[in-house]
Amino acid sequence: MPIELTTLLETLDRERTVILATCAGKRVTIRPMSHIRRGCDIYFQTGENSLKMRQIAENPSVAIACGTFEIEGEAAPQGRPLGDPWFAKAYRTKHPEPFARYSALPNEIIVKVTIRCVRQWQYVDGNPFLAEIEL
Repeated sequence: MPIELTTLLETLDRERTVILATCAGKRVTIRPMSHIRRGCDIYFQTGENSLKMRQIAENPSVAIACGTFEIEGEAAPQGRPLGDPWFAKAYRTKHPEPFARYSALPNEIIVKVTIRCVRQWQYVDGNPFLAEIEL
């Protein structure tokens, strides 16, 4: 049974946070992130001097867990939260408190994750298998 892209997108929209994993050198870190989605891309905001951004600068490959989905993608900075009207409106609507607290900070940036691969454990007749799609 293939992964339903619509189900993935609905899950990304419904969930308040995703778990983001980044890696550089011998260090792998994870953290919950408030996110929004546009098309098949995932967006979040963070401090440009944060550990996650230092890791992304060294290795833009990231992993995200959302619901029962495992997502691999490429992360790239996209500008400032208040400088992008679409992002500002969408992020403020879904995450009003983090928007108010962080979006106007001078070192806050938008990060776009372009999804490359999605996996999900599924069951057919009680037997597990790992479904996968590449975007």
